[in-house]
Amino acid sequence: MSAPHKHAVLHGIYLKLSALVLFCTMDAMVKALGGTYGAFQLMLFRSAIAMVPVAVLIWRAGGLKIVRANRPWLQAARVCVGFGSLLGFFYVFPRMPLVDAYAISFAAPLFMVALSVPLLGEAVGWRRWSAVAVGFAGVLIMLDPWGIEFHAISLIVLAATFCYALSTILVRLLSRHDHDVVSLFWFSLAASAVSMIGAIPEWKWPTPMDWVWLILLGLLGGVAQILITRAWRLAPAAVLAPFDYASIVLAVLFGYLWFKEEPSWTVWFGLPLVMGSGLYILHRERVRARERDPVTAP
Repeated sequence: MSAPHKHAVLHGIYLKLSALVLFCTMDAMVKALGGTYGAFQLMLFRSAIAMVPVAVLIWRAGGLKIVRANRPWLQAARVCVGFGSLLGFFYVFPRMPLVDAYAISFAAPLFMVALSVPLLGEAVGWRRWSAVAVGFAGVLIMLDPWGIEFHAISLIVLAATFCYALSTILVRLLSRHDHDVVSLFWFSLAASAVSMIGAIPEWKWPTPMDWVWLILLGLLGGVAQILITRAWRLAPAAVLAPFDYASIVLAVLFGYLWFKEEPSWTVWFGLPLVMGSGLYILHRERVRARERDPVTAP
């Protein structure tokens, strides 16, 4: 593997971490607004406002001709599973503690690593598998499987997590055939149309302040989606997957400061394992970059 590609992987990691910060902030806003507005209405703002940064990308890439899909059926599959993930998470965030929802969703890296082998043909070494396993062990400790009561809503989180993992894999697969903005455009357009239909029966007119929050929610989601899509093009799924664990830090922070949710004592025992798995992958990529290009490696 060439040195430029090694540095592209590192760039993908940094983009992924930036996207996680924006996504976590957006999820906290969904939780805060979910007591007033329905899931479809929130998804409408998330998808429709996200078209603004996507439109800027389309303009810079040469206009609407760039959004022509070379694999339309694959794009349709990505839209379906992506919408399923979005709907699942937007439904559960207002209904359960943010930390619990995130903890269950951290099964995604295991799904991603497993799916990346048959769907992407990526080689997954024992170090990456080990990092994912250690991170997931930390998640289990935080979730306290010996004490937590799993309800139907937890199964919804798990189903949304699988859809998210599969959607991510499909985005990386589509990056071999289409420009980044193709996936972003069609997902935002389709999600906006379906969300509008679902939002009509439960529509509530936002207050002036809520308009600000809803527009900000959409912008955060749109920019984060752009960053994450680019990250999946630059780096293998098995490399980026463990970094999902890092978002637990913001989940704990937002849950405590914004919603007065007290994290379980088990969180503090599992958190070092969760963060360590992602940091180890980053360390391995830095080491491999230095081995390939000792002069310019970061």
